[in-house]
Amino acid sequence: AEAAEVVDMAGGSQANFTEMATKLDLALAYREIGDQEGARELLDEVVKGGSAEQSEKARALLLELA
Repeated sequence: AEAAEVVDMAGGSQANFTEMATKLDLALAYREIGDQEGARELLDEVVKGGSAEQSEKARALLLELA
């Protein structure tokens, strides 16, 4: 039997939370190598699909890229 999917406070799955955390990390890496557009695209996805905390962090990073 499969384990029940863990749901966070925002109603998203643990898998989604992990995916958004990975996108945040990748956006930081893109920024470090100078790929501002790639970083922005990933951060936009996190703003739309991440937890409240992840979305807030992504918005702050987008402001830094502006």
